[in-house]
This record gives sequence, C-alpha cells and structure tokens, in this order.
Amino acid sequence: RPQNAFILFGRKKGEERRQPAQNDGGSSSPVKKLRQAVLSKTISQLWKGLTAEERQHWEDVAKGKKQEHQAM
Repeated sequence: RPQNAFILFGRKKGEERRQPAQNDGGSSSPVKKLRQAVLSKTISQLWKGLTAEERQHWEDVAKGKKQEHQAM
C-alpha cells in the first residue's frame, strides 16, 4: 500500500528531527517511546500549519508514490 501525503511528510520531518537525538548515546525504551509521542504531536502540528501550496506538494509526492505502486 502506498504512503499518503501525511505519512510522507511525517517521515521527512521525523528524519530531520531524529538525527540530532541519535547522538545522545542511546536511550532506554520508555524514554524512546516518550520521544516518539512528542515527535508525532510535533509533526501533526507542523502538518496542520502547512500552507495550501506546501500541502499540495506532499499530495503530489503521494500521487507519484501511488503511481509507482500501481506500476509494480
């Protein structure tokens, strides 16, 4: 199943925000889950704050992924 626009956006933003956190020397599982929850909330807020043009960009990326998936 191809990823939708929000998932693609979230992955991109999650990668950007996780890279500095990966240098913290490892963390325990409960802390990691807490960070994931905070990250998810942050990504959701960013998504809601996108302009129509920015959101359309992600919709277009998702359409491309859907076409790739259908071709497979």
